[in-house]
Amino acid sequence: MEKLSPIVQEAFGIQSRRIKKEKGRYIYEKAGELISIYITHEPPAAISLQHFIKEHIAAKGFPWTDRFQPITTGQPYIRLGREAYVMVKYPHQRRETDFENEADVLQAFRCLAHLHIAARDIPHTVTQILPPAAPSMPEIYTRQLSELTIAGKQARRGPRMSDFDVAFIKHAPIYSEIMQESINRLADTSYDKLYTLAINHNAICHNTLKEENLLVTNNATYIINFSEATVDIQLSDVAALIRRYAGRSSKSIHITRMLEAYDTINPLPTGAHDILYALLIFPWAFIKIVTQYYSKKRNWAPGGLISRMDTILAERESYEKYVKTIMK
Repeated sequence: MEKLSPIVQEAFGIQSRRIKKEKGRYIYEKAGELISIYITHEPPAAISLQHFIKEHIAAKGFPWTDRFQPITTGQPYIRLGREAYVMVKYPHQRRETDFENEADVLQAFRCLAHLHIAARDIPHTVTQILPPAAPSMPEIYTRQLSELTIAGKQARRGPRMSDFDVAFIKHAPIYSEIMQESINRLADTSYDKLYTLAINHNAICHNTLKEENLLVTNNATYIINFSEATVDIQLSDVAALIRRYAGRSSKSIHITRMLEAYDTINPLPTGAHDILYALLIFPWAFIKIVTQYYSKKRNWAPGGLISRMDTILAERESYEKYVKTIMK
């Protein structure tokens, strides 16, 4: 088994003979915690940015994340040749969030609320290395609507259409209408005001609230991996978590219960339900699979893509019915 370099061990102040390698990571247990050391392919600036964000939210009362453990010189990573190593600590007893478990889901929303409170007003010393704010959703949605039109022209251009092309052409008008409705609804809300406030206060969105980034422990839910974090309106995270739940469960929990769990910790702004509904109806799953297919236009469609398209189309009405409950 490949051993962890003594140079890396020394940099992180490790003195353990119990280090073992599992799934590409070097791990060992210490005082009930799991220490994980792994190679990251992110550039040093990105690692430092995540480190600053995690240290900021920890100082503001949110310690439930995978904080990087600095090396002896204070950096959150050690370079060895072209590779960068980082070290994080996790509770030993942990598991991924189960979206069919009501307690897990509601705890995830409470945890997200705590994170959002802590992830505001990043100090100016850190602001200098923050990436540009994410584009507003109306900007993104309008661009995606234009790209959908272009994809439609591309689908009709070839000598013959694949099964994917046929399904896309048939259903694209419906999804175009939904996209336009989302854009129109956002224009009638306080989204722009809240987006400006988020920019002014350097409010951080996590952006990848997947099961593997929501780790349940005995007394808390950890939100880890800030590699996609940006300055943005934090309701985008709330919508993303609802969307993730709806796509990974039987949708037995009413949306208002999830929002109540969040609201008890971090009160939702006026008009939040209208904004969330506009965000939730935007058909991201359809857009992603269309982009994936037409970015590498083929004369045939892989079975996996067709199967996913069929699933998305079959679940559309059920999903739309579910998200409408946010307005009741």
